[in-house]
Amino acid sequence: MSTEVTLSLPEPAYRSAERLAEGAQQPVQDVLTELLSEMLAAWEEKPVTSLSDEELLQLCDLQMNPEQNRRLSELLEKQRERQLSDDERPELWALIRIYERALVRKSEALAEAARRGLLRSKST
Repeated sequence: MSTEVTLSLPEPAYRSAERLAEGAQQPVQDVLTELLSEMLAAWEEKPVTSLSDEELLQLCDLQMNPEQNRRLSELLEKQRERQLSDDERPELWALIRIYERALVRKSEALAEAARRGLLRSKST
């Protein structure tokens, strides 16, 4: 189920959305919907400051699913070689978003774990 909403965006924001949509080979409306949905979903996540020490340390070890990581590497290589198909562009865009979101979450967890003194330096 979805609800239709009309928004007025500043021109620079709309131009950025157009560039993203062009790269993802998707309509601007779909890109904006996905971005807004992702941003709002992030608000639903528990803040790292409210996680237990155990939960926080697990988040510090967060890694991308191995299959997604393999596919992301494959698509990035195809993009570098200018061999990425139109059908693969949205997949690459989605995998990059997954990677970025996980990286931000992991960074927040590492900062909080350091603040709590939970990280130990690795000695040789």
